[in-house]
Amino acid sequence: MPIIHHPAHAVPYAPDIPRSYEPFRPAWQGGAPLTVSLLLHAPRYADPVPPGCYKPLAMQGGVGRETGEPRPGQVARLSQWDFGLTTGIFRLLDIAARHGVPAAVALDSHAAALPGLGRALGERAGEIVARGAAANIVLDPAMDTAAERAYIAASLETVQTATGRQVRGWFSPERTSTPRTSSLLADLGISWFGDWTLDEAPVALAGPAAGLTAVPFSLETEDMFALYTRGLPFDDYEQLLDDTVDQLVEDVRSSGHRFLGLSWFGWVLGQACFADVADAFLGRLVSRPDVAFALPSALVQDPVPGAGRP
Repeated sequence: MPIIHHPAHAVPYAPDIPRSYEPFRPAWQGGAPLTVSLLLHAPRYADPVPPGCYKPLAMQGGVGRETGEPRPGQVARLSQWDFGLTTGIFRLLDIAARHGVPAAVALDSHAAALPGLGRALGERAGEIVARGAAANIVLDPAMDTAAERAYIAASLETVQTATGRQVRGWFSPERTSTPRTSSLLADLGISWFGDWTLDEAPVALAGPAAGLTAVPFSLETEDMFALYTRGLPFDDYEQLLDDTVDQLVEDVRSSGHRFLGLSWFGWVLGQACFADVADAFLGRLVSRPDVAFALPSALVQDPVPGAGRP
């Protein structure tokens, strides 16, 4: 087997190195030991998907645990996503407002096209985020640069027009960013995106993506991933959220200030059977003196000199 020579600037994987050892970027300085951002998702299924669009290979949602894409007109599954737009997202906004937690809302072009939805979310959200074309129309590396740029630009224009709000943040549907996405977002004036889970701290990018900050929204604490992909019972999910916060606050001692991005969907945690988890968890979180809340756009970082691609 030939020897693989890694580039000189590669960061080694060494699990015995203390967690505070991050030589490739300085420690993040947040406003509190743990800073939390709440991002509520309002995606819509395209039914059917227009020809020439790229679709995910698997998709959660609807009745049962099936991950196959709903067939056109399959009301029993598609209606659960629509519930998230008519009821679930507003239930979560009500819960966040009751606890005084600022909430960003990620909206895609197909959802923004629904009469009145964009304006209603624009009036209530602390920040509006663009989320691509639709839940099941995704970015794909097979796109050329012009097609990907047009996809992003169309989503930005549609969401901004529907909500009457300027968009500074981006979250790709199904986190389907390509190797070009970050540089295209920076070029189109976006200041942060949430596709990369990373470590528990915002990271300023440099090189072609200079001016863009990766704000990590944890996959493990995302309601869709935990409750549908992993199949956790909702009380186990609530315990997972509490344990995550406790661990991050403990990590502050060795790793500096930490960040937790909460990624919740209107059609998941906005259901009546799950909403108590959001209500109880946020209630406990706001009572902690070591936790502060911020909208994602408030976490945009200055680029690290010499970081990123040349």
